[in-house]
Amino acid sequence: MYNIDINSNNKKLNSNINIQKGNINNTNNTKKLHKYKTHNNNINHITSKKHKSIKYKQILRKTKKHLRMSDNKDYTMLKNINGEWNYKYYEPKQDTTVDKSKSKQCMCINYNNMNDFKAYDRCQNNIVSGTDFCELHQDCKSYLRKFLSGYEPEYQPQEWANPYVEGSHNCYSYFLNRQVKAIKEKCSEICEKKHKKSCPKGDSECTDLKPQPGDFNLIKNTGSDKDKERIYQCPNMQYKILKDNPSLIPTPFNMKCPNKYYKGAMVVDPENTYHFYRNNPDGTFSHKPGISKISNVDAGGKTIYVPHFANRDYSDKNNDDEDAINYTQFCGYYCIPDNTYIHKNLA
Repeated sequence: MYNIDINSNNKKLNSNINIQKGNINNTNNTKKLHKYKTHNNNINHITSKKHKSIKYKQILRKTKKHLRMSDNKDYTMLKNINGEWNYKYYEPKQDTTVDKSKSKQCMCINYNNMNDFKAYDRCQNNIVSGTDFCELHQDCKSYLRKFLSGYEPEYQPQEWANPYVEGSHNCYSYFLNRQVKAIKEKCSEICEKKHKKSCPKGDSECTDLKPQPGDFNLIKNTGSDKDKERIYQCPNMQYKILKDNPSLIPTPFNMKCPNKYYKGAMVVDPENTYHFYRNNPDGTFSHKPGISKISNVDAGGKTIYVPHFANRDYSDKNNDDEDAINYTQFCGYYCIPDNTYIHKNLA
């Protein structure tokens, strides 16, 4: 679509996805070794010819070491068609999206002290009035900043407010922190041709230009995106983003990304659509809902500290619209390379 090298390889995505569950504390050493070995294959998969540098291999070894050391008991394994696994530290029962009664519950990980990096579960206490945290976790912001790499993109709404950017870029481009010049120029061309000036605010005439997960890889291999599948489930979406950008590294929430990487998250509204978030320098998360402005609050208007605890239900309960969006499935977290380190693809 935009500045893509096309070759003659003809590959078709297969949507046969297997979903299995497991326990990382399994006493069967053989099974446990197999799970770690399979996950290591997932990490090895992201190494491409372009990035086989000594420094990059060191990052991969360090990441695999951290994953082997992890001992969380609650996880789901997602297996895509290439046999690649991703550990997903996520409990639906702790999610405000699934259970709205959690809206008054502490929005922090249930850590015991500032150096407790093995905590995963959500704190069960209610928030102190006027805050987002319980009495025990009022220093949650400082705790969450311990998982930052120092390469998180700045939260700069003005940088995404240009009408040709805002109207043609989406959550996927924001997640990757990439604005594509060719897309911006095409949007400008569309708007000025029809209106003799910029598009009216809120106009969706450039919405078809929005980069879509998997399109870069599909166009590169087939020359077109006409045969793409539209299955909005976590394994399918993970397959797409890793094929577009093999440099992305699946990761737990409470693990600092490698040097020159920042953290992002992916969710889906099953069989409807997808959404992405990215980490801010202060430890919170932000996102770009479609062609709307970038935002640092969830569906309930609250700051996003931990995306898998946040309210992601944008459906109107008084509206019977079948297209109402509710991101009930949380797919996982990813370490994303900084723009100055590794080029990221999207189309």
